[in-house]
Amino acid sequence: MRDASDMDFSGPETAEDFAHSVIATICHASVTASVGRRTFEHCMRALEVGSTSRVGFRHPAKAAAIDRIWREREPLFRDYIASSDKLRFLNTLPWIGPVTKHSLARRLGLYAELRDKAVA
Repeated sequence: MRDASDMDFSGPETAEDFAHSVIATICHASVTASVGRRTFEHCMRALEVGSTSRVGFRHPAKAAAIDRIWREREPLFRDYIASSDKLRFLNTLPWIGPVTKHSLARRLGLYAELRDKAVA
């Protein structure tokens, strides 16, 4: 299973890539890298067999956010792609706040994209 932190910085190509990035960001929030990776792997295993991420994650509010991201990944990805202010859009996602939106933006390659636009 690919951890979303292994993505290149060209951004997500599919709704699943997008969801993996968001979920990995939630799993890595406020924990060590090894705990974040392990939590992400447990959550994704549960989600991919049709279960809830609560099976792999003890935090009920984060698990509910992860389940919603996974369940709504297609429309969320479409909205993300269509958004003219992607950073602001990230802040609307469940459990993504003013600090975690920057971590997620890095995972999604937004800062590289914004830097390239500023140079052009």
